[in-house]
Amino acid sequence: MHRQVLGLWKAGSIVAAAAGLLVLQPAAASPRLISLAFNSQLGSPQQLGADEFRQKLVASAGKRIVIDERATNALGSENAILAATRAGSVDMAVLSGSVVSSVVPELGVFDIPFLFRDTAHAKAVAQGPAGAAIATKFADKGLTLLAIGRQGFRNVTNSKRPVRTPEDIKGLKIRVIPNEIYQMTFKALGAEVVPMEFPLVYTALKDGRLDGQENPVPTIAGSRLYEVQKYLTLTGHFFAPIAFVANRAMFEQLPPADQAMLIALAKEGAEVTWQAKLDAASLEQVRSGGMDVIETFDRQPFVDAVKPLDQEFEKRFGKDLLAAIRSTR
Repeated sequence: MHRQVLGLWKAGSIVAAAAGLLVLQPAAASPRLISLAFNSQLGSPQQLGADEFRQKLVASAGKRIVIDERATNALGSENAILAATRAGSVDMAVLSGSVVSSVVPELGVFDIPFLFRDTAHAKAVAQGPAGAAIATKFADKGLTLLAIGRQGFRNVTNSKRPVRTPEDIKGLKIRVIPNEIYQMTFKALGAEVVPMEFPLVYTALKDGRLDGQENPVPTIAGSRLYEVQKYLTLTGHFFAPIAFVANRAMFEQLPPADQAMLIALAKEGAEVTWQAKLDAASLEQVRSGGMDVIETFDRQPFVDAVKPLDQEFEKRFGKDLLAAIRSTR
């Protein structure tokens, strides 16, 4: 399966592989060359969503648009891709929402620990009034939000001991995304927090600079973290969205019909991520790799441990918004 996915991406990149990333040509140019980038392991929700988006765009645009797609580490970290998208050297990207929220703070409401009951709840918020309001905050950051997808709920792994209570996290060197809310949360849980870009994490886990990290199960499996981690606890502490974004200047150069097309097709790509069933196979993979998976534990002490952060979240996002999100069905 990995070879098939890798082959698909290589085949899709042949048209522009030698040319490098190009900024969108003026509106009269034909065909348009549009770059699309993501950084995650192949087979991830980002790849699934980007691939659906690309295929639908090629099918809908015919010869008017040529897609130059770059996957995994071809363009560096997700933060590097985000910066390139804002600058216009990348036209569109599919990125972890927790990375994008460092630039668009309003998207950070999705980062609040234990805010979402389940995937259906998160989807209803993303596609409802809250998601629409967040989308308006991207423009002055040089971006257009096309759609919100799902990466999944994030879970804790480590190499030291099973984690069943917050006490078990205390003192562990835990890597988190360079994201303020993530750092606040794990400090509240008692961890020694180490912000780090994901491409560096495997080696840091292997050589002992880190004790653990947190990610969705498909990421843990796809990145073979079971080779350097012993314990996985299905804490589901953060819900991780995916942001389908476009460079604002590029997007606004397009005719209204093409703008509407990009949004519609990005939403179709996002829907694939909402519907993907990746956790079961990923759990089987990590177990086969030797990981102990802790599924049964009392979640409430974890919720209570981060409760003191509520006042800060209300200050950042507004008490009314958080109440509306919690009441969304």
